[in-house]
Amino acid sequence: MPNEQGRFNRQEVLESGLPYFIPRTGRWNGTTYPFAVLLSKTRCKELGVPILADRHEKPSAFLYSANAGAGTNDTSHRYHALYDRTDAYEEIKDRLHKREIMGTPQ
Repeated sequence: MPNEQGRFNRQEVLESGLPYFIPRTGRWNGTTYPFAVLLSKTRCKELGVPILADRHEKPSAFLYSANAGAGTNDTSHRYHALYDRTDAYEEIKDRLHKREIMGTPQ
């Protein structure tokens, strides 16, 4: 269960079985998809493909953020949920960051 800010801890991410990206290493971990566009809630909104209301859409992957929880007593919830927006790839591909794309488009 995510914390108040919507972040997950490492155990929750591992138990989900979903892939997760660690920026420092620049690679995806876990079972990956052949191709996917995976965006945070904020990026979904910025790119015009918002997620459903909170907790009505399940994450498809996670992003590790070393700075998540900085300045608080909650330093265990460092993973942000990522949502699948592969269907919107053609419309948003020119505005995507490298880490938001898993695999290679067909």
